Amino acid sequence: MRHLKRHMRDIVTTLGIPAMVLIALAGCATQRPPEGGPPDSEPPMIVAMEPANETVRFEGREISFEFSEYIQRPSFQEAVHISPLPEIPPSYEWSGRTVRIVFPEMLTENRTYVITVGTKVRDLRAGNAMRESVILAFSTGDSLDRGRFDGTVLTDPPSGVSLFGYLLHDGRADTLDPARHRPEYAVQTAEDGGFHFSNVRPGLYRVFAVRDKNNDFLYNAESEEIGIPEYDVLVGDSSALSPPLRFQLFTEDTTRPSVQRVEALHDHLVRVKFNETIYPQPIPLTRVVIRDSSTGQVLPIRSAVAPESERYAWDFRLASPMTERMFTLWVDTLEDGAGNMVETRLLPLSFVGSTVPDTARPALLDQRPAENSRGVEPDSSFRLVFDRPLQYSGALSLRDSSGGTVDLEIASPEAGVLDVRHPPLHPEAAYTLCMDGSLLRDSLSGRSVGDTIRCIRFTTGVRDQVGSISGQVRSDDTAGIAVVRVRAVGRQPRIRTLRTDATRNFRIDGLPEGQYLLDAFIDGNHNQRHDAGKAFPLQRPEPFGRIRDTIRVRARWETDGIIIPLRSSNGQPDHNIRNSIPPGTPPRSE
Repeated sequence: MRHLKRHMRDIVTTLGIPAMVLIALAGCATQRPPEGGPPDSEPPMIVAMEPANETVRFEGREISFEFSEYIQRPSFQEAVHISPLPEIPPSYEWSGRTVRIVFPEMLTENRTYVITVGTKVRDLRAGNAMRESVILAFSTGDSLDRGRFDGTVLTDPPSGVSLFGYLLHDGRADTLDPARHRPEYAVQTAEDGGFHFSNVRPGLYRVFAVRDKNNDFLYNAESEEIGIPEYDVLVGDSSALSPPLRFQLFTEDTTRPSVQRVEALHDHLVRVKFNETIYPQPIPLTRVVIRDSSTGQVLPIRSAVAPESERYAWDFRLASPMTERMFTLWVDTLEDGAGNMVETRLLPLSFVGSTVPDTARPALLDQRPAENSRGVEPDSSFRLVFDRPLQYSGALSLRDSSGGTVDLEIASPEAGVLDVRHPPLHPEAAYTLCMDGSLLRDSLSGRSVGDTIRCIRFTTGVRDQVGSISGQVRSDDTAGIAVVRVRAVGRQPRIRTLRTDATRNFRIDGLPEGQYLLDAFIDGNHNQRHDAGKAFPLQRPEPFGRIRDTIRVRARWETDGIIIPLRSSNGQPDHNIRNSIPPGTPPRSE
């Protein structure tokens, strides 16, 4: 810089150019893209590489990439990964749109190196990201490794996710922990979630998908999303010998849930507050023990109900009253959504019993349909949720607008819950569901809900304004129960869930017109939710798949032939969808 400024002063003396102008021009160069022009919507691209891809007998210590435009320099360092990574990290030197990666020492002999520039690279002007990763492979020996495998990340957004590939050798399968071990190979997903490993050594690989926020090529539990592989990938000399991988990302919960508080609300009711949602639900009564500290006697529990007034709490109603003595609480084999067992080091917890009698009437916590609902599906069922188990014989009735009675079938699948089924109702008709409070009684005390009759009025929708979706869940493994979930796009309804039949076929009726998303999983442990696995010690996820495109539902039409693949030969969903009109339905114009 000093030599440059001295040279500029000589020019000033010779030509008489104002000194301040030239000194300003002689300032150190900065990264600055051309100004003006139309908005930049084009992603940056690598237009030149040195050495060329698949170069052999490479003896240098520098690698260079030239981009089509100026880029954000930190984004390049976040996106680049070198496999294998030298013990001493390289340095980065910039000149305009070109970056040089400089290794401090000579590279290992007879080794294939793979430099991946991922989709985290962004241009300087508009922040556009590269569309897909670019791979430069070269060898310091006479030949290149040619192994390849690929897959898809299904989570939104799918781009910019890092894939960590670990070569399994010397018993590494049991000790591999992505939180402590850096991968031999790493790539990033493209905009569509696809990823490709190339020029890897033949062997068996375990791959994790990680949203690597701090770019350290390590998995940071509870702060970074991760996808667990369903299986390890066997790679031959030139291609994978296993199906393509598919990942669903999630945030791994490694913290064990705990009991925060236990208290007697009255002589028959104990409330237990956890710090998060607990499973299974409802809580099995055999997994909770309330014991009299003085006598050692266990108090039988009649029911477990989640109160509406307090999150993560459960009310345990006792069969016999407590006294004001000390009692203890113990819970066993309860877990959170990640499968972490409740922390038992602080158990049992002690609390003081209560002699205050329960004088409250049974309370209605939730109802479906809501009062004055419109568009209720004619073939839907109703649900009433109370705060305790009830006797309900003769307490419910359903009438149409003319006063006619509709037959009801009532069941109580769990404590305090009444499921009300009925024959298909007339479309666009008014109905009234009534509850006689005097006949709804606490199954233990006999206390009634009230002395009045409470009614819920609602109107059914038009049957012809709904459609259906049908198809099949497919996977290589036929064991386990398949669960299908459907969710409307752009709405916030409850997710409809159903189990397939023995052949894994499914049909979902009564769907209003609109766009829907479908996914499915194999409920191997019958806990009614998808288990995404664990990074270390490794627990495989339950097979999962989804249709990435939305499914259109039209009134009076069945959208059938939908295939939800849990594992397929090419790693991509099969959109074999066709629309058909139910038999007897008049054709409808678009």
